[in-house]
Amino acid sequence: MKGTGIVFGRILAGLVLGAALLCGHDASAQPDEGRTVAYTVTSGDTLIDLAESWLLRREDYRVVARLNGVTNPRRLAVGRTLRFPVHLLRTRPAVAVVSNVRGEASVRSGGETRIPGQGERLQEGAIIATGANAFVRLELPDGSHVALPSQSRVRISRLRRVLLTGGYDQQFDVLTGRLEAGARPVDAAGRFEIVTPIAVSAVRGTEFRVAYAAEAGRGATEVLEGQVGVQAADAALLVQAGQGVAASAIGAELASLPSAPTLNDPGRPQSGEAIVLVPEGVEEAVAYRARLATDAGLIDAFAETEAPAGQALTFEAIEDGEYFVRLTAVSSGGLEGVPAVYSILRVRTGAAGLQALSGGSGRDRSHLFRWRAEGDRPAEFRFQLSAAGQDAPPVIDVPGLTAPEITLSGLEPGVYNWRVRVTTRAYGRTLSTWTEPQELRIGS
Repeated sequence: MKGTGIVFGRILAGLVLGAALLCGHDASAQPDEGRTVAYTVTSGDTLIDLAESWLLRREDYRVVARLNGVTNPRRLAVGRTLRFPVHLLRTRPAVAVVSNVRGEASVRSGGETRIPGQGERLQEGAIIATGANAFVRLELPDGSHVALPSQSRVRISRLRRVLLTGGYDQQFDVLTGRLEAGARPVDAAGRFEIVTPIAVSAVRGTEFRVAYAAEAGRGATEVLEGQVGVQAADAALLVQAGQGVAASAIGAELASLPSAPTLNDPGRPQSGEAIVLVPEGVEEAVAYRARLATDAGLIDAFAETEAPAGQALTFEAIEDGEYFVRLTAVSSGGLEGVPAVYSILRVRTGAAGLQALSGGSGRDRSHLFRWRAEGDRPAEFRFQLSAAGQDAPPVIDVPGLTAPEITLSGLEPGVYNWRVRVTTRAYGRTLSTWTEPQELRIGS
């Protein structure tokens, strides 16, 4: 990392323990030599034996002896508390498990690139990448999880179990895009960090998101639950749930996250060619994001889109089904806000291929109206024809059609509008959709 970086400090029991300003160094390479863990001496323990079991090097027992004022490393009082420096503790590689993968994703490890599979076990050094509308979720050994939304690239830089305490030391580098995390509380020897080229987010039990836009040189940390400490230059910030920090190489700004948006007409079945969502209600929003999933927890997410405020969010080529959508607002500072989750029903109930064909002439002239039901469920149709430009009851109104066509004869010359209502039953509901009016001109 070049220039001045920003360290997002570690939190324990709601207190900022400390965060150092990094200048011209890789944030991920900084050992935390000030942290220690406690060990209670049991019968038969010697400092040398403990060093052989728990420390990286046997000779580091001397460091522990000096730290704790031990004069005889072969004789320890039972019940005595010893402090062990965290950076000297022995660790063992751990694994993350791919619990969900959707769309085009890849994993690079061991010098090869492959498509990740559900249940695959990943270790340190693996780089996970997602394409458009692709998602990968990893379950971590301590019960935490991380999720990569679309267009993201993340490296598992550190994934280890500390043998002395059983805690875990975990670090993920966001190379580009976003990473969402649900972090479980960690013990004194454990860490949970998400690193970008300009910042480190380190927490002890919280739900948060980290984003990095390489082309803009900007990053963001958004806290949904818990709290995160931030230090940038001479500013120290404690970020509470509902707040976020927009960061760059020159500083960081604390702000409230945009509130949760509302969905216009959330109960309306999505019956058109595309799912069309209209979020609203967030004054500071410059854009909105939407993510589709098959579950309310958004674990099985499979599509994502974004649109400027004032424009609808659309999802193309989505099969019929019951889904959940998560909506968030994005502020001008690049912070993504508090989510709102809605259930939506996607059922194609409209009609396509509408045609009006005429045949014959004079009194024998007839008109064949034809359409095609969308979807593969049995449907019933209602046909209406009205005089154009008049707010009057239909001239022709025929309900209960089972075939997608009707033939009419003897229509007077003039301009008409006609439309079709398609009714079907799906997911325990009766659903009806009218087509847009179609114009028909009949000459004399």
